Amino acid sequence: MLRGGGMNKATIITDAITYIEELQKSVKDLSDQLLQMEATSLEEEKINFRDIDAEQEMKQWGIITPDVQAIQIDGTKLWIKIVCQKKRGGLTKLIESLSVLGFDLTDTSITTSRGAVLVTSSTEGKHGGRPDVDKIKALLLEIVRSI
Repeated sequence: MLRGGGMNKATIITDAITYIEELQKSVKDLSDQLLQMEATSLEEEKINFRDIDAEQEMKQWGIITPDVQAIQIDGTKLWIKIVCQKKRGGLTKLIESLSVLGFDLTDTSITTSRGAVLVTSSTEGKHGGRPDVDKIKALLLEIVRSI
């Protein structure tokens, strides 16, 4: 019990309740502000994604697409590099097309930047045999252009 200063238990409890209510109001206000900021940020992201002209952005940075390279590594193994325009669902279509054509991708790396997608991978044909690198390069280029 405090002595002097006129503080009694009732006053201390009343002050504590008032202080706790003020803290709760501050928490609610800050939470509301945070939710509003997150919603605004999400809306800006949606707008920015739609406003991005991937082709224009790539030209600005000197990225030429589509760019396809295929190099024979060993026997039936190839190393491929594909640079294409970033499009919604484009990467999925590319990987599905490669799989349907019988390419077994390993050690794959995917990077996106400046409106472009870079895919590098080692691959081996599922059907065996020595690959015709020029035909595969032409086929990959056709796939990328169709996406």
